[in-house]
Amino acid sequence: MNGKKFLLKERRGNMYMGEIENIVKKISLILLISIIVTFVPSFKVHASSTTHIMGQPQLTQEQALNYFKTRNSEKSDQATKEFISIVWQEANLEGIRADVVFIQIMKETNFLKFTGDVKECQNNFAGIGATGGGVPGAYFKDTKTGVRAVVQHLKAYCSTEGLKNPCVDPRFTYVQRGISPYVEWLGIGENPNYPDKGWAADNNYGKSIVEMMHSAKYMANEGDSQGNITTSKATINNLEVSLDGNNVVTNELEPGKAYNIKAYGNSSNGVLYEYWIKDLSINSWIKLRDYSTTNEVKWTPNKSGKYLIGVHVKDRYSKERLDNFKYVEYNVASLKKATISSLEVSLDGNNVVNNELQLGKIYNIKAYGSSSNGVLYEYWIKDLSKNSWIKLRDYSTSTQVTWTPNKSGKYLLGVHVKDRYSEERLDNFKYVEYNVASPKKATVNSLEVSLDGNKVVANELDPGKAYNIKAYGNSSNGVLYEYWIKDLSINSWIKLKDYSTSTQVTWTPNKSGKYLIGVHVKDKYSTQKLDNFKYVEYNVASPKKATINSLEVSLDGGKVVNNELQAGETYNIKAYGSSSNGVLYEYWIKDLSINSWIKLKDYSTSTQVTWTPNKSGKYLIGVHVKDKYSTQKLDNFKYVEYNVKLSKKAVISNLEVSLNGKIVTNNQLNSGKTYSIKTYAESLNGVLYEYWIKDLSINSWIKLKDYSTSTQITWTPNKAGKYLIGVHVKDKYSNERLDNYKYVEYSVQGSLIKTIVLDAGHGGRDSGAVSSRATGNIHEADIVQKITIKLGNLLKAKGYNVIYTRDKVDNYNYPSITQNLEDRINVANSIKADLFVSIHADSADSSSAHGYGAHYSSYRPRLDNSGVYMEDDVYYDRTPCDAALKSKVLSQLIVNEMASLGTTNRGIYDHNLYVTRNALMPSVLVECGFVSNDAEVRWLNTDSNQNKIAQKLYNAVTKLFSI
Repeated sequence: MNGKKFLLKERRGNMYMGEIENIVKKISLILLISIIVTFVPSFKVHASSTTHIMGQPQLTQEQALNYFKTRNSEKSDQATKEFISIVWQEANLEGIRADVVFIQIMKETNFLKFTGDVKECQNNFAGIGATGGGVPGAYFKDTKTGVRAVVQHLKAYCSTEGLKNPCVDPRFTYVQRGISPYVEWLGIGENPNYPDKGWAADNNYGKSIVEMMHSAKYMANEGDSQGNITTSKATINNLEVSLDGNNVVTNELEPGKAYNIKAYGNSSNGVLYEYWIKDLSINSWIKLRDYSTTNEVKWTPNKSGKYLIGVHVKDRYSKERLDNFKYVEYNVASLKKATISSLEVSLDGNNVVNNELQLGKIYNIKAYGSSSNGVLYEYWIKDLSKNSWIKLRDYSTSTQVTWTPNKSGKYLLGVHVKDRYSEERLDNFKYVEYNVASPKKATVNSLEVSLDGNKVVANELDPGKAYNIKAYGNSSNGVLYEYWIKDLSINSWIKLKDYSTSTQVTWTPNKSGKYLIGVHVKDKYSTQKLDNFKYVEYNVASPKKATINSLEVSLDGGKVVNNELQAGETYNIKAYGSSSNGVLYEYWIKDLSINSWIKLKDYSTSTQVTWTPNKSGKYLIGVHVKDKYSTQKLDNFKYVEYNVKLSKKAVISNLEVSLNGKIVTNNQLNSGKTYSIKTYAESLNGVLYEYWIKDLSINSWIKLKDYSTSTQITWTPNKAGKYLIGVHVKDKYSNERLDNYKYVEYSVQGSLIKTIVLDAGHGGRDSGAVSSRATGNIHEADIVQKITIKLGNLLKAKGYNVIYTRDKVDNYNYPSITQNLEDRINVANSIKADLFVSIHADSADSSSAHGYGAHYSSYRPRLDNSGVYMEDDVYYDRTPCDAALKSKVLSQLIVNEMASLGTTNRGIYDHNLYVTRNALMPSVLVECGFVSNDAEVRWLNTDSNQNKIAQKLYNAVTKLFSI
């Protein structure tokens, strides 16, 4: 990629052309009057005057040089002449007026000072691609290429003719050709035919360029034979200070008032004024305003003392620091001190007269003061018990503040006052002592426990019931209640509710035993842990044991009376129990053939459960019961023996998957490993087994094995995802499709195969950037190819499908760069790849440029055109599609990863680069470093550092796919 050389916004405000514009206005007026007087009989009025962009220049190169020197004296004449010569050569070749190109460059670069975002090292002389907000815009390899880009961009706007030179303007194809044939039509809003299109979002853009051209021409005409302007020294006629339109004649000023300082000067080319203030007390100068044509300025003194008020003047075109000056001494009077008339404290509008305050009440503190310029008030509270000050409010014009005492004791309530413009800490103060009375202790009148509104009088409680605990207390400021329970069996306290104004709380005992139920009370403003308390002992009775009345097994509503069951049938098991607080049931099955218990259902209030025996043999069917609030394992149980007989239909007892003899218990499988699937089933005549796999991601069934007597089969998953592993069974002589089936879901782990297209920049007949002779003329194309291969190897090792564009594209024979870029991106688009990464190295004319960056495009014309807008000839998308969003995420991941390499992070950029905007998938272009920087290219060209870069890019890519 070419280096980033000058980053300027394509839209620009007018440069600071005040001096030249005034000259133009004066001369234009004289010329206009002369023309009118001379040609009145034949004078025709035209509706508009326009300046063609195509054609021969009206300024000479010498005039351009002289104009440039008036605004930039730092560059040498030789360097400037060479630059101007390049402009004339490139413009003449394309048929563009060279003076238009030159003046536009002067406007965009502030006379090659590059005071905007674009830097000189970018060779971007017209802010091409710069959109503001730190976006660097385009980069060009040298001055000539940068000038050529400006010429080509202008030609795109003013003409439909083809280019003479190969196109270097990256924005050329985005311009609607020929819409602005005149300079005055270049700004958005200036073009009468296309008001919403143009070079810059400035409706005075083109006109300002024309004005600058006139200035350059007239400046050359009105100067001496060398194009120099004749100046004379400016003089000062008067300097006056006024207040509200009245001149100050006593030289006495007041602080805080806004004075107008006005000077009257004279000079042949107009006067520039610069205003100063000197504080004589500290011998310090302050510049009120830099040189301008404005002859007045405002000043508000905020400190008393003696001051010099002064003005410097010089001719408009003078290069001196000043031509003349005038200083006048003024005295700013000292401020009078503010005084306090009174300080009062009130409650609900009533003044407190006994200096006694109460806790928790909101008091209003108000002071009355006076001062010539207004009073500032600062309010304070001092807690005399700990000698601590609290500032209630800092200095303001507010005369009052509120305060709520929350602790008893003696306090000073005070106010500081000072004049509005005083620089002192205070002018006066007033403190008054007040006493905040201590609150009385809260008392407990009663504590009662109730159930469903009925008060418990026997102090006996039942477990599992919700009791209401209520306390009644009293205190002058209101009562706070805190509720406690103490389990006397383990001597443990439990806080039911922290202090609040709530008088009640509920409690449900869940364990028998003796308890203390208690309440703590305190006054609303008390700082104590408690004022009073009350505890009452209660006994929580033990629950009675649950009993079992019956246990029965039924099939389709018919009770089983012979204790004979059939495999494969679903039976209902139901128990009937009783207990004072309700019964909990727990159901069990015991396989007597292997002496193994299976819990069908844990304790619940459900009286029944279903069971489908899948293997013949003898079983115990049982139930455990206990009281709802019992803490025992069980209160009672009942077991009944049943015999399960074989069915004519096949019944499945188990389906298991194993790896190397070990059963998989977590339902997690790994791609590429061979698993054994085994089924256990029974039938009267023997069992036939049929095995199936269902890929849930595509809802597709695969038969692993047709019906046979084989109880097992092997399967090797080769793709990650979720699957059903299943078996169908039927009796050996069954004519049915199946008797029973069982499916179990398993998850296959392993990376989903992603296809990534890696594009090593340049290559073939295009070497890309080339390093200096001192470093061995290293080619960008060679460096990035090595990094690309290393990245590809890392990705392939983890199972990614990697495709290189250099393996697919002919980089030696192509009609245009655009076609070559289309061929590269088509490699990814044609196979619907998951990601496209283009790897480059950077270059700039400045050998000090360094660092890495990443580019993406929010604008994706082949995917989404909603929310698209254009700014400075760059397309953006306010509502970017998923591929664009992921591209931005990957760009940020890349620069974050590369940060640890120790080079400079140049950030990420939203550019309309061909390969990033035309991709149908997430796509980024990475700049790994600068080939034009000798130190950096040596760093880039080492195998170890290429490995590091590849690793960082790999980390970013894998992180993207893990999000």
